[in-house]
Amino acid sequence: MFLSTVLQETIVSMAVAGAIIGAAFGGWMNDKVGRKRSILVADVVFFLGALVMASAPAPLVIILGRVLVGLGVGMASMTAPLYISEASPAKIRGALVSINGFLITAGQFLSYLINLAFTKVHIYTCNLNGTQF
Repeated sequence: MFLSTVLQETIVSMAVAGAIIGAAFGGWMNDKVGRKRSILVADVVFFLGALVMASAPAPLVIILGRVLVGLGVGMASMTAPLYISEASPAKIRGALVSINGFLITAGQFLSYLINLAFTKVHIYTCNLNGTQF
């Protein structure tokens, strides 16, 4: 099944929308339940989003999974640097928070490079008994 451009853009952007909401909610949750529990909740929400996307029978379910993943990412991105800065020794606190930010950015850059590598890959389809592969 081929998705329209609008549907593809919606699927991609829902993770960002979820992250915005998750970051706002994550700040509130940090104050109410603490850093460790906030990270655990973010991990569970992220994991549930991944399960929803993996088992998605339709594009709308993928959108729901992307929103959940975005919520988890937003909550974790709000909580993790705060927890690192509070739990680490003063001597290496700045370095640990900086490494966290660097590794996130490096991971995003690596994903862009992987995406670039696949931009020229042609996908061939095969039609067997009316089923598209």
